[in-house]
Amino acid sequence: MLEHNTRQATTERLEEAVLHLQQGQQSLVQNHAILSQAQSTMDSKIDSILERLSQLTLPPPSPKHSPPPSQPSSPIPRPHMKLDVPRFDGNDPLGWIFKITQFFVYHCIPDNERLTVASFYMEGPTLCWFQWMSRNGLLSSWLAMLQALEACFTPSFYEDPHGTLFKL
Repeated sequence: MLEHNTRQATTERLEEAVLHLQQGQQSLVQNHAILSQAQSTMDSKIDSILERLSQLTLPPPSPKHSPPPSQPSSPIPRPHMKLDVPRFDGNDPLGWIFKITQFFVYHCIPDNERLTVASFYMEGPTLCWFQWMSRNGLLSSWLAMLQALEACFTPSFYEDPHGTLFKL
């Protein structure tokens, strides 16, 4: 009889354990359903946020426009303003060089494109000079062009404008 009671007690414990495991399994299934629903809700919220963010951010800069090495890159992208660069006709060469250099730095225009862009802002004798220098291969770089432009259009320290006027 003792053996029968022991088997019955063992069977009851096993049934309780099975019942406990079934309840745990049901709880896990319910939790899994809740977590799946929460994850799909989170996924849709993240997608919505990403969509709104993509509408707010500016397009990434073109890979060929990299900031000059002397300028630290700003962590926040700024919109480009339209800046007017004065046309260069031979008057005030140092002022024009300063302004066009600032324009290039602001717009992150690489050195290899600066000659072409600068030619758009030349007129009259400076445009003729640029065409001649370019055709003859004398403009090898942006810095070479600036030096040649200064040499050609900046008044020399040896010139005496009053003396030239009196000679007339």
